[in-house]
Amino acid sequence: MSGSCTNLVPLTEISSEKYLKRLAGRTDMEDALKRLDKLTQEEARMAIAQNLKATHAVDDRVGVVIDRVLNVDDRVASVGNGVKAVNDKVSVVIDGTQTIFVSYQSKFNPSSCPRRKRSKGSHATNSQ
Repeated sequence: MSGSCTNLVPLTEISSEKYLKRLAGRTDMEDALKRLDKLTQEEARMAIAQNLKATHAVDDRVGVVIDRVLNVDDRVASVGNGVKAVNDKVSVVIDGTQTIFVSYQSKFNPSSCPRRKRSKGSHATNSQ
């Protein structure tokens, strides 16, 4: 019986050794998977941070564009006010001209002036 017992010891040792190697290998694999998971999460956070940074840059640029558009809008309103002022001045000039013309017409209307009668011999001739 001692021969069979000696055969069992190396089998159990070999079996235990394989078991421990497998167990140790699994922990290495589990550790590697945990590290991979951590790296994947870190990569996702980095991608989110880059997207956030790009979003803020776009937001800042949009703010600058909005400011420029408002500035142009103010300039257009200013030009519109200038055009209105010129239009008002032109209207005043036109109204004044019409008033002067009407006044002049009423004072110097040829139909209201008496005509002088010419004598028959007072015609001017070109044959002198």
